[in-house]
Amino acid sequence: MTHLHTFVLAITFISLNGIYGVPESCKISLPGGIPQHGEPVYLRTTKNGSLRALQPTGHTTSIPIGESVSIFCPNDEQKIQKVTCGRNFDLTKYICTGSTTTETIETHEECGGSGKWYKIGIPLPKGDFHTIYRTCFDRKHLTPIYSFHILNGKAVGYHVKHIRGSFRTTKGVYGKVRIDNLYKTHISRFKKVFGSTQTFFRKPLFFLSRGHLSPEVDFTFGTEQHATEIYLNTAPQYQTINQGSWLNVEKHVRNLAGILQENLPVVTGILGLLHLKNKRTEQDIYLGDGVVPVPEMFWKAVFNPKTFEAIVFVGSNNPHTKTFNPGCQDVCDAAGYGDSQHPKQKFDNPSSGLTICCKLMEFIEKSNVILPEELNYKKYNKILKLPKSSGNKENSAKRG
Repeated sequence: MTHLHTFVLAITFISLNGIYGVPESCKISLPGGIPQHGEPVYLRTTKNGSLRALQPTGHTTSIPIGESVSIFCPNDEQKIQKVTCGRNFDLTKYICTGSTTTETIETHEECGGSGKWYKIGIPLPKGDFHTIYRTCFDRKHLTPIYSFHILNGKAVGYHVKHIRGSFRTTKGVYGKVRIDNLYKTHISRFKKVFGSTQTFFRKPLFFLSRGHLSPEVDFTFGTEQHATEIYLNTAPQYQTINQGSWLNVEKHVRNLAGILQENLPVVTGILGLLHLKNKRTEQDIYLGDGVVPVPEMFWKAVFNPKTFEAIVFVGSNNPHTKTFNPGCQDVCDAAGYGDSQHPKQKFDNPSSGLTICCKLMEFIEKSNVILPEELNYKKYNKILKLPKSSGNKENSAKRG
């Protein structure tokens, strides 16, 4: 059974005109105000009585006097500790001594043409469920089509530094396919296909890593970041691209959200099938026997619902080719994300991953991607640009 231990959380009181020391609000600071290990789930109660996850509003989040924060350890028999902000408010931090695990729920909702929605999150008391993000997954080919999450711009740069754990499978999805072993052994297997002297797959950088769709650092709390560490949310991506151009794409998106201080819907997916050829043979690339396809490209669509602006980043997943044509016009420079504004990113470097930016509707027309209807994506007819005077609002370079 999970037990709770308490210690003092960093709290700041804002006095109401300095009279009697009555707090106007109680302030929770991030990331230092919560533990690095044993982090609980922080909840607020909505007007209709349901529970929802606390949404940070920046480096500090204020709780108005009289309102409360609920502290929840999922493995502690669904118990909740409610702490109310008041004169003697002393919000105590509770450490979950057991692991806070997330759950994956398969729905019957179809998506992406050949997939079904999976909700990844944390079960809450009273039958509520905190959905952290969703993945549209193709069970036949054991591949995600895309993942969908909301990026909280006000919390960018204040995420808890979560130590990455092992990637987890989802019960009932992969069957006898040992996806972890497919990643571990793919270099030796492809040597048998392309020959012992092949150079397509090799260490230290030209191997296939577990490429996140919804990235860790887009989420504030460690419990949320932990939820991204599942194979359902990954596709095989060359490591040199994963830590190259695609990392810069993820940083651009967080920087944009931080500048705008808005909640931005983000959809990240894959397209096509990588095809490699040498003197010995040519082959479509799968990690398994016709399953876990290695995509030809990754893409990330970002939306601003207040202005109906959107941008789509499209990146090659082939560091061995010098050409990349996903079919839409490159608007990276015009939108402020190009190499001319950010010369160190090298979107034009094949080894790091050739990358372009597309207008949303042009990308959809060329790719035939079926986005979630709830986005009302047809309204997004303007390019989501990076403000010219922007600095980097993301104060962390941690990998997403």
